[in-house]
Amino acid sequence: MTDKNRAAESSADMLPQVAPQAPRPSFPTVGDFFAMLGIALGMQLVAGLAMALVGLVCGISVDALDPAQRGVWFAIAYVASMLPACLLVLAYRRFRGGKGPVGHFALKGWNPVLLLWAFVFMMAVGVVCEPLFALLPRPVSPDLGRGVWTVLAVVVAAPVLEELLCRGIVLGSLRSRCGVAPAWFFSSLFFGVLHGEPLLVANAFVIGLILGYVYVATGSLWASMILHAMNNVVAYLLMVAGLSDTLMIELAGSRTLYVIIYISALLVTAVSAWMMWRTLRGLGSGAKKEPEVQ
Repeated sequence: MTDKNRAAESSADMLPQVAPQAPRPSFPTVGDFFAMLGIALGMQLVAGLAMALVGLVCGISVDALDPAQRGVWFAIAYVASMLPACLLVLAYRRFRGGKGPVGHFALKGWNPVLLLWAFVFMMAVGVVCEPLFALLPRPVSPDLGRGVWTVLAVVVAAPVLEELLCRGIVLGSLRSRCGVAPAWFFSSLFFGVLHGEPLLVANAFVIGLILGYVYVATGSLWASMILHAMNNVVAYLLMVAGLSDTLMIELAGSRTLYVIIYISALLVTAVSAWMMWRTLRGLGSGAKKEPEVQ
């Protein structure tokens, strides 16, 4: 070996060694996002048709059921749509090469203060968005019924299954490919579209942004599930009280009180949204890293 070759090898050894970059995951693509959404919406349609067929065969008229019986009917229909949707989306992810756990369930890193802040933020943003929501057509969703089975479906099954699907599977998959902020936004859009009707879509999208933030900030689906359940408890109580379609301006009783409530809610929303976005931008430096399992 010549002196020139030895010098070249010596120089090469002195150069910093660059570790090979891991290949960028191919899942999920835009098509995968719409495929997962199509699976979830398709299962809602299939479950609805199946329940209608059962009612036809068994001679059951949902309108003739009492509130407790409608609660049982709703709970069965909901689980029959969302549980298979979660399983099929998970199977699709695996088929397409998606990897990793179905969400993270860390107990370290989240606290009641964060949940309380997020809950107040949810209530405030609902007041702020109310004038916009009032412009959208009222939903024609069926009566969910009353009683234990409705509560189990709304307060237990919905938070668990929807958080597993929208935050655990969808947000986690998107995060591995495109980073925190896009995953947070599009998983919230996914969550909104699942609710079908324009008003419910808009409201669920806004709520989904807060739920997604709580999951990203804590690395715990327990936190987003609990917050989701808290929101649904309020919605159920309003429904039972017959106030689901009542606007805050009507509840306030006077325009002066409503203006005070609205301005207060606007301030809470503005400050909370700024804090949320600042945190998301900070997490962007580790955009493609999954939360650590505690």
